[in-house]
Amino acid sequence: MRIDMVSEHASPLAALGEADAGGQNVHVAALARTLGSLGHEVRVYTRRDDPDAAERVPLSPGVSVVHVPAGPARPVPKDDLLPHMDELGRWMARDWRRHGRPDVVHAHFWMSGLAALGAARGSSVPLVQTFHALGTVKRRHQGCADTSPAARVELETRIAREVDLVVATCRDEVAELAAMGLDRAGVVVVPCGVDTRRFTPAGPRAAAARPRLLLVGRMVPRKGFDDAVRALAHLPGVELVVAGGPPRERLEQDPEAERLRTLARESGVADRLLLWGQVEHDAMPAVYRSADIVLAVPWYEPFGITPLEAAASGRPVVGAAVGGLLDSVQDGVTGTLVPPRDPEAIARAVAQLLDDPDRAEAMGRAARQRAVERFDWSTVAAQTFAAYQRVVAARHKGVSAPPATAPVGCEWLDAHVREVARAMESLCAQGDVLRRWGDHLATALSAGSRVLVAGNGGSAAEAQHLTAELVGRFREDRRPFSALALTAETSSLTAILNDYGPDEVFARQVEAHGRPGDVLVLLSTSGSSSNVLHAAKRARDLGLVVWGMTGPAPNPLAALCDAVVAVDAPSTAAVQEAHLMAVHGLCAVFDQALTRPARASDETATSPALATPGAAARR
Repeated sequence: MRIDMVSEHASPLAALGEADAGGQNVHVAALARTLGSLGHEVRVYTRRDDPDAAERVPLSPGVSVVHVPAGPARPVPKDDLLPHMDELGRWMARDWRRHGRPDVVHAHFWMSGLAALGAARGSSVPLVQTFHALGTVKRRHQGCADTSPAARVELETRIAREVDLVVATCRDEVAELAAMGLDRAGVVVVPCGVDTRRFTPAGPRAAAARPRLLLVGRMVPRKGFDDAVRALAHLPGVELVVAGGPPRERLEQDPEAERLRTLARESGVADRLLLWGQVEHDAMPAVYRSADIVLAVPWYEPFGITPLEAAASGRPVVGAAVGGLLDSVQDGVTGTLVPPRDPEAIARAVAQLLDDPDRAEAMGRAARQRAVERFDWSTVAAQTFAAYQRVVAARHKGVSAPPATAPVGCEWLDAHVREVARAMESLCAQGDVLRRWGDHLATALSAGSRVLVAGNGGSAAEAQHLTAELVGRFREDRRPFSALALTAETSSLTAILNDYGPDEVFARQVEAHGRPGDVLVLLSTSGSSSNVLHAAKRARDLGLVVWGMTGPAPNPLAALCDAVVAVDAPSTAAVQEAHLMAVHGLCAVFDQALTRPARASDETATSPALATPGAAARR
């Protein structure tokens, strides 16, 4: 899919930590890179703020940043960029005429939405909008200090009504949009993400001689850094590190840094406040690991990257109970939520965790697990791509759907036969994969391993079909083998759904039944079902071999599997019918392999023979 993102002020190439460079830059860069790694072509349009910047700059495989000449080629505060959005949109439209239109446009921030609406006017290109922050919330908390354009709220309301879909980053944002009069049916929630391979509990850490609290982010008043400084006065022997703001050599001239230093002197904690200034992103994992507790105590927060990076690093968070933190911090499990702008509550929560290191460590472990399962960029990208598929399908349906009186029956069957023929051609080209799978299963199951299988809807039926053939028989009589369909045990399914949510319905069963060396087979026509992706990640963590049967690749599930059969077919029905043939083909190879001697020495039983390119590296 060709995906064009618009991020008018937040370039994925920008240095982080200064006034207008923060979480949105990280979000756009990471989402674009992840989608690019799945085989999509991604272009990020951002305003050129440097006369020497090249028009197009590669970011990662499949991803480029396009610098748009809209307004002066120098840094301009984002609140002053509104007059240049028409120009940005017109330039994008011309660029599409030169290089082709995208399949979908994803605008990040409200002014990007205006530019995207202008660029797409008169075309059939679907638009997705992520606001990252809403003017209604900013105005409520900042009042007369809000420097946003006066028309912001009115324009945000218009954007939300005119785009095809709004992707909100948290439940609190959905409530705000509903209060603005937007139909909740036009909104989906996809959280921000975190790179759980970069941010980990294990690895180098910055030195700390005493208990350390950590604040990360732009040095602006709404982040609540002053409340953390005031809390420090109630925590003797504890230091507070602030990583963010301008580079260290420019901190002396920064008004907010001077305000914090003055407050620290007045509070008697000047010797325990450490302003590190801007820290390179590559150095941040070691900074997080050096902290005992990470603080995220803003007045308001649309979502916030810091709590996710802390969680992935295995650190508990003391956070303000506002906005996105209500979703990213599980109170009492991965951290502690306190009222906003309450230094004494911050101090109490910190003191309780420092006094109970076992509890703090347990919170850190829970935070890490939750980050991997819910907020890893592979999951967030899959959910975002599902939103793209939704709007693209809706536009296609609206443009080309046949009239209600169009004949069905033989015409449909003829077309479907052609689709199935294409699907079977794709499947037959992957026969070697099925042969390797069958040989591996014969060796593994004969040695006492088991197969776990899962899928949704029609794929659930095919999951049970596969296990029935293995526990029963396919062609000739033979002994039964251990195979469990995770879709079939309705009591466990409904209990897990009720207690842990839909993402856990397969993953928790994998954790219960899976053992190192077992095989997990996941069927998904889209390759993007969230509960299937969670199961794949849990299985990889536990040492299972993970195989996938999907529709056309690349897709998120294929990226998580050790090996995949990806059926290239134009309809879900054709993919499912090819999957059934793949199940039968796998069983036929399995039965044949059982009759061969010395399976344990067969080279096909080794994992390298099963791995797709890059699978070993993913582990």
